[in-house]
Amino acid sequence: MGAVLVYFFFSKLPLPLQQALPLLPYILFTAVILMAFYYNLSGLFYFSLACFLAWVLLDHSLLLNAQAMNIAFIGILLVVVLIGVLAEKGLMTYSAWLSHTLVGMVAATSYGLWVRQPTWLAAWLHPHILPSSWFESTPLGQSTWLLLLFAFAVLILIFTIQQKRQAFNAIVTLMVLALSFHFKHNTLALSLTAVAGFMTLLFSALQKSWHLAYVDELTALPGRRALEERLQRSLGIYALAMVDIDHFKKFNDNYGHDVGDDVLRMIAAKIGQVSGGGKAYRYGGEEFTVVFSNHSADEIKTHLQALIENVAATPFVVNRRKNQKPKGVQVTISIGLTDSIHKANAQQTIKVADEALYQAKKKGRNRLQIKA
Repeated sequence: MGAVLVYFFFSKLPLPLQQALPLLPYILFTAVILMAFYYNLSGLFYFSLACFLAWVLLDHSLLLNAQAMNIAFIGILLVVVLIGVLAEKGLMTYSAWLSHTLVGMVAATSYGLWVRQPTWLAAWLHPHILPSSWFESTPLGQSTWLLLLFAFAVLILIFTIQQKRQAFNAIVTLMVLALSFHFKHNTLALSLTAVAGFMTLLFSALQKSWHLAYVDELTALPGRRALEERLQRSLGIYALAMVDIDHFKKFNDNYGHDVGDDVLRMIAAKIGQVSGGGKAYRYGGEEFTVVFSNHSADEIKTHLQALIENVAATPFVVNRRKNQKPKGVQVTISIGLTDSIHKANAQQTIKVADEALYQAKKKGRNRLQIKA
Protein backbone atom coordinates (compact mmCIF):
# COMPACT_ATOMS: atom_id res chain seq x y z
CA MET A 1 0.00 0.00 0.00
CA GLY A 2 2.84 2.38 0.87
CA ALA A 3 4.53 1.70 -2.47
CA VAL A 4 1.28 2.49 -4.32
CA LEU A 5 0.93 5.83 -2.49
CA VAL A 6 4.54 6.75 -3.23
CA TYR A 7 3.96 5.94 -6.91
CA PHE A 8 1.00 8.28 -7.25
CA PHE A 9 2.46 11.08 -5.11
CA PHE A 10 6.09 10.71 -6.14
CA SER A 11 6.21 14.16 -7.77
CA LYS A 12 5.11 15.77 -4.50
CA LEU A 13 7.93 14.20 -2.46
CA PRO A 14 10.92 16.37 -1.50
CA LEU A 15 13.67 16.27 -4.11
CA PRO A 16 16.21 14.52 -1.82
CA LEU A 17 13.73 11.65 -1.31
CA GLN A 18 13.13 11.38 -5.05
CA GLN A 19 16.86 11.20 -5.64
CA ALA A 20 17.35 8.61 -2.90
CA LEU A 21 14.70 6.20 -4.21
CA PRO A 22 17.01 4.45 -6.76
CA LEU A 23 19.35 3.58 -3.86
CA LEU A 24 16.62 2.18 -1.62
CA PRO A 25 16.46 -1.30 -3.26
CA TYR A 26 20.24 -1.67 -2.75
CA ILE A 27 19.96 -0.66 0.91
CA LEU A 28 17.03 -2.96 1.64
CA PHE A 29 18.59 -5.86 -0.26
CA THR A 30 21.77 -5.51 1.80
CA ALA A 31 19.74 -5.42 5.03
CA VAL A 32 17.78 -8.56 4.12
CA ILE A 33 20.91 -10.45 3.04
CA LEU A 34 22.70 -9.56 6.30
CA MET A 35 19.67 -10.75 8.25
CA ALA A 36 19.64 -14.00 6.25
CA PHE A 37 23.27 -14.65 7.22
CA TYR A 38 22.69 -13.59 10.83
CA TYR A 39 19.72 -15.93 11.31
CA ASN A 40 21.15 -18.59 8.97
CA LEU A 41 18.07 -18.63 6.69
CA SER A 42 18.55 -19.94 3.16
CA GLY A 43 14.95 -19.12 2.19
CA LEU A 44 15.33 -15.45 3.05
CA PHE A 45 18.65 -15.35 1.16
CA TYR A 46 17.34 -16.86 -2.07
CA PHE A 47 14.02 -14.98 -2.06
CA SER A 48 15.76 -11.62 -1.64
CA LEU A 49 18.32 -12.59 -4.27
CA ALA A 50 15.49 -13.47 -6.70
CA CYS A 51 13.84 -10.06 -6.20
CA PHE A 52 17.19 -8.31 -6.58
CA LEU A 53 18.13 -10.15 -9.78
CA ALA A 54 14.77 -9.40 -11.38
CA TRP A 55 15.09 -5.72 -10.50
CA VAL A 56 18.72 -5.38 -11.67
CA LEU A 57 18.24 -7.30 -14.92
CA LEU A 58 15.20 -5.24 -15.90
CA ASP A 59 16.27 -1.86 -14.51
CA HIS A 60 19.63 -2.03 -16.30
CA SER A 61 18.13 -3.47 -19.52
CA LEU A 62 20.33 -6.57 -19.36
CA LEU A 63 17.52 -8.68 -20.84
CA LEU A 64 17.58 -7.41 -24.42
CA ASN A 65 15.02 -9.74 -26.01
CA ALA A 66 11.86 -11.60 -25.05
CA GLN A 67 13.51 -15.02 -25.12
CA ALA A 68 16.19 -13.92 -22.62
CA MET A 69 13.46 -12.50 -20.37
CA ASN A 70 11.57 -15.78 -20.40
CA ILE A 71 14.68 -17.81 -19.61
CA ALA A 72 15.62 -15.53 -16.72
CA PHE A 73 12.06 -15.48 -15.38
CA ILE A 74 11.64 -19.27 -15.51
CA GLY A 75 15.04 -19.85 -13.89
CA ILE A 76 14.28 -17.48 -11.01
CA LEU A 77 10.74 -18.90 -10.73
CA LEU A 78 12.04 -22.47 -10.39
CA VAL A 79 14.50 -21.43 -7.68
CA VAL A 80 11.74 -19.68 -5.73
CA VAL A 81 9.42 -22.70 -5.97
CA LEU A 82 12.17 -25.13 -4.91
CA ILE A 83 13.08 -23.07 -1.86
CA GLY A 84 9.42 -22.53 -1.04
CA VAL A 85 8.68 -26.27 -1.12
CA LEU A 86 11.82 -27.56 0.62
CA ALA A 87 12.15 -27.38 4.40
CA GLU A 88 14.42 -24.67 5.81
CA LYS A 89 17.81 -26.26 6.48
CA GLY A 90 19.84 -23.13 7.10
CA LEU A 91 22.15 -21.15 4.88
CA MET A 92 25.59 -22.17 6.14
CA THR A 93 24.97 -25.70 7.34
CA TYR A 94 25.89 -29.11 5.96
CA SER A 95 22.22 -30.13 5.80
CA ALA A 96 21.56 -27.29 3.31
CA TRP A 97 23.59 -28.99 0.57
CA LEU A 98 20.48 -30.22 -1.28
CA SER A 99 18.97 -26.73 -1.56
CA HIS A 100 22.25 -25.20 -2.74
CA THR A 101 22.85 -28.04 -5.24
CA LEU A 102 19.39 -27.75 -6.80
CA VAL A 103 19.67 -23.97 -7.02
CA GLY A 104 23.09 -24.33 -8.68
CA MET A 105 21.70 -26.80 -11.23
CA VAL A 106 18.79 -24.50 -12.12
CA ALA A 107 21.11 -21.51 -12.39
CA ALA A 108 23.59 -23.37 -14.61
CA THR A 109 20.83 -24.67 -16.92
CA SER A 110 19.25 -21.23 -17.19
CA TYR A 111 22.57 -19.59 -17.97
CA GLY A 112 23.33 -22.21 -20.63
CA LEU A 113 19.98 -21.61 -22.32
CA TRP A 114 20.48 -17.85 -22.05
CA VAL A 115 23.84 -18.03 -23.80
CA ARG A 116 22.85 -20.49 -26.51
CA GLN A 117 19.15 -19.61 -26.91
CA PRO A 118 18.36 -22.71 -29.05
CA THR A 119 15.78 -22.46 -31.82
CA TRP A 120 13.42 -25.01 -30.23
CA LEU A 121 13.05 -22.80 -27.16
CA ALA A 122 10.95 -20.19 -28.96
CA ALA A 123 8.41 -22.81 -30.04
CA TRP A 124 8.25 -24.17 -26.47
CA LEU A 125 7.72 -20.73 -24.96
CA HIS A 126 4.85 -19.92 -27.35
CA PRO A 127 2.89 -23.17 -27.85
CA HIS A 128 -0.30 -21.35 -28.99
CA ILE A 129 -2.45 -23.18 -26.46
CA LEU A 130 -4.27 -19.94 -25.66
CA PRO A 131 -5.15 -17.01 -27.95
CA SER A 132 -2.02 -14.97 -28.77
CA SER A 133 -3.93 -11.72 -28.23
CA TRP A 134 -3.97 -12.43 -24.49
CA PHE A 135 -0.17 -12.07 -24.33
CA GLU A 136 0.46 -9.10 -26.64
CA SER A 137 1.17 -6.71 -23.74
CA THR A 138 3.71 -8.96 -22.00
CA PRO A 139 7.15 -10.21 -23.01
CA LEU A 140 6.51 -13.51 -21.24
CA GLY A 141 5.36 -16.49 -23.28
CA GLN A 142 2.36 -18.73 -22.72
CA SER A 143 4.45 -21.52 -21.18
CA THR A 144 6.01 -19.03 -18.75
CA TRP A 145 2.62 -17.76 -17.60
CA LEU A 146 1.26 -21.29 -17.23
CA LEU A 147 4.30 -22.23 -15.12
CA LEU A 148 3.76 -19.12 -13.00
CA LEU A 149 0.08 -19.97 -12.41
CA PHE A 150 0.98 -23.57 -11.57
CA ALA A 151 3.67 -22.39 -9.14
CA PHE A 152 1.20 -20.04 -7.45
CA ALA A 153 -1.33 -22.87 -7.10
CA VAL A 154 1.23 -25.25 -5.56
CA LEU A 155 2.58 -22.70 -3.08
CA ILE A 156 -0.87 -21.46 -2.06
CA LEU A 157 -1.94 -25.07 -1.47
CA ILE A 158 1.15 -25.75 0.68
CA PHE A 159 0.63 -22.56 2.65
CA THR A 160 -3.07 -23.31 3.18
CA ILE A 161 -2.38 -26.84 4.45
CA GLN A 162 0.89 -26.39 6.36
CA GLN A 163 0.91 -22.64 7.14
CA LYS A 164 4.62 -22.57 6.24
CA ARG A 165 6.30 -19.17 6.39
CA GLN A 166 8.64 -20.36 3.64
CA ALA A 167 5.70 -20.89 1.27
CA PHE A 168 4.27 -17.45 2.11
CA ASN A 169 7.60 -15.77 1.34
CA ALA A 170 7.78 -17.69 -1.93
CA ILE A 171 4.31 -16.45 -2.91
CA VAL A 172 5.36 -12.86 -2.15
CA THR A 173 8.52 -13.29 -4.22
CA LEU A 174 6.57 -14.66 -7.19
CA MET A 175 4.23 -11.67 -7.01
CA VAL A 176 7.24 -9.35 -7.06
CA LEU A 177 8.67 -11.20 -10.08
CA ALA A 178 5.40 -11.02 -12.03
CA LEU A 179 4.94 -7.32 -11.28
CA SER A 180 8.60 -6.56 -12.08
CA PHE A 181 8.37 -8.05 -15.55
CA HIS A 182 5.03 -6.30 -16.08
CA PHE A 183 6.55 -2.92 -15.15
CA LYS A 184 9.81 -3.45 -17.07
CA HIS A 185 9.42 -0.14 -18.96
CA ASN A 186 8.42 1.87 -15.86
CA THR A 187 11.53 2.58 -13.77
CA LEU A 188 9.64 4.08 -10.84
CA ALA A 189 7.11 1.22 -10.61
CA LEU A 190 9.92 -1.31 -11.00
CA SER A 191 11.92 0.19 -8.12
CA LEU A 192 8.86 0.45 -5.86
CA THR A 193 7.96 -3.17 -6.60
CA ALA A 194 11.44 -4.24 -5.51
CA VAL A 195 11.20 -2.05 -2.38
CA ALA A 196 7.81 -3.58 -1.48
CA GLY A 197 9.23 -7.09 -1.91
CA PHE A 198 12.28 -6.42 0.25
CA MET A 199 10.17 -4.73 2.93
CA THR A 200 7.80 -7.72 3.08
CA LEU A 201 10.69 -10.18 3.36
CA LEU A 202 12.34 -7.98 6.00
CA PHE A 203 9.13 -7.86 8.03
CA SER A 204 8.75 -11.63 7.73
CA ALA A 205 12.31 -12.14 9.01
CA LEU A 206 11.72 -9.80 11.95
CA GLN A 207 8.50 -11.64 12.75
CA LYS A 208 10.36 -14.96 12.69
CA SER A 209 13.07 -13.60 15.00
CA TRP A 210 10.36 -12.42 17.40
CA HIS A 211 8.75 -15.85 17.26
CA LEU A 212 12.08 -17.54 18.05
CA ALA A 213 12.65 -15.21 20.99
CA TYR A 214 9.19 -15.30 22.54
CA VAL A 215 7.52 -18.59 21.53
CA ASP A 216 8.57 -22.05 22.67
CA GLU A 217 9.13 -24.17 19.58
CA LEU A 218 8.19 -27.51 21.13
CA THR A 219 4.86 -26.55 22.72
CA ALA A 220 3.98 -23.44 20.66
CA LEU A 221 3.27 -21.61 23.93
CA PRO A 222 4.80 -18.22 24.74
CA GLY A 223 8.14 -18.69 26.50
CA ARG A 224 9.71 -17.35 29.67
CA ARG A 225 10.77 -14.05 28.12
CA ALA A 226 7.19 -13.37 27.07
CA LEU A 227 6.05 -14.17 30.62
CA GLU A 228 8.56 -11.78 32.16
CA GLU A 229 7.54 -8.93 29.86
CA ARG A 230 3.87 -9.70 30.51
CA LEU A 231 4.36 -9.46 34.28
CA GLN A 232 6.36 -6.23 33.94
CA ARG A 233 3.37 -4.64 32.21
CA SER A 234 0.82 -5.95 34.70
CA LEU A 235 -1.32 -3.44 36.53
CA GLY A 236 -3.65 -4.42 39.34
CA ILE A 237 -3.94 -7.87 40.80
CA TYR A 238 -3.40 -11.17 39.03
CA ALA A 239 -3.26 -14.81 40.01
CA LEU A 240 -0.24 -16.89 39.04
CA ALA A 241 0.01 -20.67 38.92
CA MET A 242 3.15 -22.76 38.52
CA VAL A 243 2.39 -26.12 36.90
CA ASP A 244 4.73 -29.11 36.93
CA ILE A 245 4.37 -32.57 35.34
CA ASP A 246 4.61 -35.25 38.02
CA HIS A 247 7.46 -37.79 37.74
CA PHE A 248 8.46 -36.41 34.35
CA LYS A 249 12.11 -37.45 34.67
CA LYS A 250 11.11 -41.05 35.42
CA PHE A 251 8.71 -40.96 32.47
CA ASN A 252 11.53 -39.72 30.21
CA ASP A 253 13.88 -42.45 31.44
CA ASN A 254 11.30 -45.21 30.92
CA TYR A 255 9.91 -44.22 27.53
CA GLY A 256 12.51 -41.96 25.94
CA HIS A 257 12.83 -38.26 25.21
CA ASP A 258 10.66 -38.39 22.07
CA VAL A 259 7.73 -39.69 24.10
CA GLY A 260 8.59 -37.11 26.76
CA ASP A 261 8.28 -34.38 24.15
CA ASP A 262 4.85 -35.74 23.21
CA VAL A 263 3.82 -35.53 26.86
CA LEU A 264 4.97 -31.90 27.00
CA ARG A 265 2.93 -31.07 23.91
CA MET A 266 -0.15 -32.78 25.31
CA ILE A 267 0.11 -31.04 28.68
CA ALA A 268 0.78 -27.69 26.98
CA ALA A 269 -2.36 -28.11 24.88
CA LYS A 270 -4.41 -28.87 28.00
CA ILE A 271 -2.97 -25.93 29.94
CA GLY A 272 -3.52 -23.63 26.96
CA GLN A 273 -7.23 -24.48 27.10
CA VAL A 274 -7.63 -23.73 30.83
CA SER A 275 -10.88 -21.97 31.67
CA GLY A 276 -11.14 -18.73 33.61
CA GLY A 277 -9.23 -16.58 31.13
CA GLY A 278 -5.76 -17.87 32.00
CA LYS A 279 -2.77 -17.27 29.72
CA ALA A 280 -0.31 -20.20 29.60
CA TYR A 281 3.50 -19.98 29.24
CA ARG A 282 6.32 -22.51 29.01
CA TYR A 283 8.49 -21.62 32.00
CA GLY A 284 11.21 -24.17 31.32
CA GLY A 285 11.72 -27.95 31.38
CA GLU A 286 8.47 -29.57 32.51
CA GLU A 287 7.25 -26.40 34.23
CA PHE A 288 4.53 -24.11 32.94
CA THR A 289 3.04 -20.86 34.22
CA VAL A 290 -0.54 -19.64 33.96
CA VAL A 291 -1.45 -16.00 34.60
CA PHE A 292 -5.02 -14.86 35.33
CA SER A 293 -5.38 -11.09 35.00
CA ASN A 294 -7.69 -9.23 37.38
CA HIS A 295 -8.32 -12.31 39.51
CA SER A 296 -7.29 -13.43 42.96
CA ALA A 297 -6.18 -16.98 43.74
CA ASP A 298 -9.50 -17.87 45.37
CA GLU A 299 -11.41 -16.81 42.25
CA ILE A 300 -9.68 -19.19 39.87
CA LYS A 301 -8.86 -22.22 42.04
CA THR A 302 -11.85 -24.15 40.67
CA HIS A 303 -10.58 -23.69 37.10
CA LEU A 304 -7.16 -25.08 38.01
CA GLN A 305 -8.67 -28.00 39.92
CA ALA A 306 -10.69 -28.82 36.81
CA LEU A 307 -7.47 -28.71 34.79
CA ILE A 308 -5.80 -31.21 37.15
CA GLU A 309 -8.76 -33.58 36.87
CA ASN A 310 -8.90 -33.19 33.08
CA VAL A 311 -5.22 -34.09 32.68
CA ALA A 312 -5.47 -37.07 35.05
CA ALA A 313 -8.53 -38.40 33.21
CA THR A 314 -6.81 -38.24 29.80
CA PRO A 315 -4.89 -41.46 29.08
CA PHE A 316 -1.58 -41.03 27.31
CA VAL A 317 -0.79 -43.87 24.90
CA VAL A 318 2.81 -45.07 24.68
CA ASN A 319 4.44 -47.76 22.57
CA ARG A 320 7.98 -48.43 23.65
CA ARG A 321 8.74 -50.76 20.73
CA LYS A 322 7.04 -51.45 17.43
CA ASN A 323 6.41 -55.08 18.35
CA GLN A 324 4.79 -54.15 21.65
CA LYS A 325 1.12 -53.51 22.19
CA PRO A 326 0.34 -49.82 22.84
CA LYS A 327 -0.71 -49.07 26.38
CA GLY A 328 -2.20 -46.09 28.14
CA VAL A 329 -0.44 -44.49 31.08
CA GLN A 330 -1.67 -41.79 33.40
CA VAL A 331 0.04 -38.41 33.39
CA THR A 332 -0.70 -36.01 36.24
CA ILE A 333 0.26 -32.46 37.16
CA SER A 334 0.77 -30.51 40.37
CA ILE A 335 -0.01 -26.81 40.68
CA GLY A 336 1.14 -24.12 43.07
CA LEU A 337 -1.11 -21.05 43.13
CA THR A 338 -0.82 -17.55 44.55
CA ASP A 339 -1.69 -13.99 43.55
CA SER A 340 0.02 -10.62 43.46
CA ILE A 341 -1.79 -9.25 46.50
CA HIS A 342 0.73 -8.02 49.10
CA LYS A 343 3.65 -9.07 46.85
CA ALA A 344 6.45 -6.57 46.22
CA ASN A 345 7.03 -7.58 42.59
CA ALA A 346 6.56 -10.32 39.99
CA GLN A 347 9.67 -12.21 41.14
CA GLN A 348 8.23 -12.57 44.61
CA THR A 349 4.91 -13.74 43.20
CA ILE A 350 6.66 -16.45 41.18
CA LYS A 351 8.72 -17.46 44.22
CA VAL A 352 5.61 -17.90 46.38
CA ALA A 353 3.89 -19.90 43.61
CA ASP A 354 7.01 -22.11 43.38
CA GLU A 355 6.87 -22.70 47.13
CA ALA A 356 3.22 -23.69 46.83
CA LEU A 357 4.15 -26.08 44.01
CA TYR A 358 6.83 -27.67 46.20
CA GLN A 359 4.23 -28.21 48.93
CA ALA A 360 1.86 -29.82 46.40
CA LYS A 361 4.64 -32.23 45.39
CA LYS A 362 5.46 -32.98 49.02
CA LYS A 363 1.83 -33.78 49.82
CA GLY A 364 1.53 -36.45 47.15
CA ARG A 365 1.34 -34.68 43.77
CA ASN A 366 -1.67 -34.50 41.42
CA ARG A 367 -3.08 -31.67 43.48
CA LEU A 368 -3.50 -27.91 43.81
CA GLN A 369 -1.81 -26.02 46.62
CA ILE A 370 -2.64 -22.38 47.38
CA LYS A 371 -0.27 -20.07 49.25
CA ALA A 372 -1.05 -16.45 50.07
